[in-house]
Amino acid sequence: MMQVTNQILSNPVSRALNILGDRWSILILRESFLGRHKFEEFRSNTGAPRGTLSKRLESFVFHGILYKNPYQASPLRFEYRLTDIGVGLYPFALLVWQWELQWAGGAKSAGVPPKLYHNAHGGHDLMPLAVCRHCQTPLRYQDVERIVNENAETTSMKDLKAFGNQRRSRENFRDDQQLEHITEIIGDRWTALIMGASFIGHRRYDDFRLQLGVATNILADRLKMLTDVEIFSLHEYQSNPPRYEYHLTEKGESLYPMVMALRQWVLDWLPKISHPFKLVHRSCGNALATNVVCEDCHHPALINEVRFART
Repeated sequence: MMQVTNQILSNPVSRALNILGDRWSILILRESFLGRHKFEEFRSNTGAPRGTLSKRLESFVFHGILYKNPYQASPLRFEYRLTDIGVGLYPFALLVWQWELQWAGGAKSAGVPPKLYHNAHGGHDLMPLAVCRHCQTPLRYQDVERIVNENAETTSMKDLKAFGNQRRSRENFRDDQQLEHITEIIGDRWTALIMGASFIGHRRYDDFRLQLGVATNILADRLKMLTDVEIFSLHEYQSNPPRYEYHLTEKGESLYPMVMALRQWVLDWLPKISHPFKLVHRSCGNALATNVVCEDCHHPALINEVRFART
């Protein structure tokens, strides 16, 4: 079990989830990109309890995503500003915006701007597009191959403490919440890891359990939720007793570029460690690297070139 857990934690996406993988962290990141910097702004716009908000902000400072900038001397008060590492999450944030807009009931429901504008290259509406950094073709999970890295060293739990703890769980959510918004998908560590396992080809209950080392009751709960909100569809592969595979729907597949953008942030910005497998883009044969560009002009959508209409 320890070896499985170590392999999970040395996966780039899992490393990112150990920092960002709860609902409040994703909401704080959203508010930072919407131009909010002060504690009370974060609190009023996310609804986070004060103690929880303080812990998440300090975690972001610890991991170099935000830095504390004094704006008042007496009494001393700080605002929280994005570092270069934090700005490096902007491509991921753009894909979160796109997914919320398409699948989560529209901008008003998701609390995001209804439209983005790309001020560069003549100016036009912005729709983000994840592409292969090498061949510039749109990214689809069917076009990516997973290759086991036999020379990778497994990483100990002690070595990974700097990347966050294991506090993420669905217990943080209200019972009446639906798993519709991205904060409830990325914001629950086990749900996100199940999604990651499905992207590398796992379909069956026992495959998820063995790959992730997840408790059976947690796994059953997450699979049911993902099926209820049409991320997965059930396909019977055995009739007596009935057994099912969990296949990604179109809605589920649309999460893949976002996950790969999060993976790329880890590879570009966090300390290097060996990983248990690598991804290869079949279309060009190169190791997968992900860029997020403007679908209209195919140039990167930089944070200082994008504006939005507030709701």
